[in-house]
Order: sequence, then C-alpha cells, then structure tokens
Amino acid sequence: MSAWAIVLACGKDQEIGAGVDVAFLALGSRPVVARSIQTLEQNPLIEGIVLVVKKERVDSALHTVRSFGCRKISAIVAGGPMRLNNLKSALERIPDDATAVLIHEAARPFLDDEVITETIKAGKRYGAAVAAVKSSDAVKLAEKGQKVSKSVDRNTVWLVQSPQVYKIEVFKKMLSGAGKLLDDDSELLAKGKQEIHLVAGLSGNMKIRTAEDLAVASAILSVARRTP
Repeated sequence: MSAWAIVLACGKDQEIGAGVDVAFLALGSRPVVARSIQTLEQNPLIEGIVLVVKKERVDSALHTVRSFGCRKISAIVAGGPMRLNNLKSALERIPDDATAVLIHEAARPFLDDEVITETIKAGKRYGAAVAAVKSSDAVKLAEKGQKVSKSVDRNTVWLVQSPQVYKIEVFKKMLSGAGKLLDDDSELLAKGKQEIHLVAGLSGNMKIRTAEDLAVASAILSVARRTP
C-alpha cells in the first residue's frame, strides 16, 4: 500500500511573484515546504520523498531537509518552469519497485494525514485519485469572456487540490503520452479515459499564490496555535 511522493517546489505555479518561491517563505517557525514534507514523513504509507526545486534553491533545500530532520527525502532534484520535465526528472529518482506515486505541491502547506492515506488507498484501487472539495458556491460557465453561457449544478463541481496519487504504470503512461502537462495532471488521464477517483479533501488545504494568501495562511496558523 506504500507510495513514493514527489513534492513540487518549483515552476511558475509555485511562485508568489517573479523570483519569489513560495516553498522557501517562512510560515510560522518553518519554511512553507517543510510543513507538507513533515506531514508526508509522518505517514507510514509514504516510503520515500523526492523534492523538486529550482537549481539555485538546491542548497537551501538541503539546508531545510537537514534542519528539520526530513529522513524520508531520498533526492533533491534541480527542476525548472515546466511541470512535465520536473515530474520526469523526479520519476528517474524513484525505485523501480515502486507501486504508486503521490504528487503534492509545496505551495499547499496544510496537508492532512488522513487525506494522504485515503488518496493513496484510492489511487492504488482505481489507478488514479485526486483530493478535491465540492464547490460551495453557485457555478457559472463563461466560455467566451465574461458572458455566462450556462449554469452548472454546484453539486457536480469539485475543486481539485493535491495530493494526487497514481499507480506507477498509470503515471508512466501519463508522462510518456503528454505533449504538455497542465496544472492539473489528472486532466490528461481524463482525456485518455482513465478512471479518476475523487477523494474528499479539506477546504483548509489552501494553495499560496499571492501575498494575501500568505497572510491568510499565517492567520490560520496563529488561530490553530491558540485553539486548545
């Protein structure tokens, strides 16, 4: 039932601004990236972790790994702006006998242990599983600009997060057949008629994209510390 994890800490979607990497910003007493890595480390189903960072951040990543005692990190890979290339490079550092791969974005620091477990179980069972939350708001589809083309039943709309878990053979097939890889890796599988199972995630599993998001994350952390 175990899986290997790939933590993506580089790419345009992992920047809060030009040249400012979310993963290495301080969130409380730890860098953002350390929070999700430590949660992954504590889960018994995670066998090892490959961390992908920018080339110029390799030394910083190594320092973080050593400072916070991240024992399951097996490799730190120098990546770039292209998600597809980063995943291919990370796959090369995963053992041949691995049966499943979990992908997580470092910009989501509030990773939940139970969600990790349930997503791994679903990924192993169905081939592909993605943590997601149901939309709580009314949903409108605007196919051209800001003109509403139709309403969508919000009970059928899920907002995709990470972690995402794939059987190793599904993951390899996905990477080999990809002309390009979007922010949501599972979109490629859907086009290839691969069944994707949605796992109920948590709304608190936010992604830090802006300075405002970082402030919200800091506030959430502060409240959590004060809660008995």
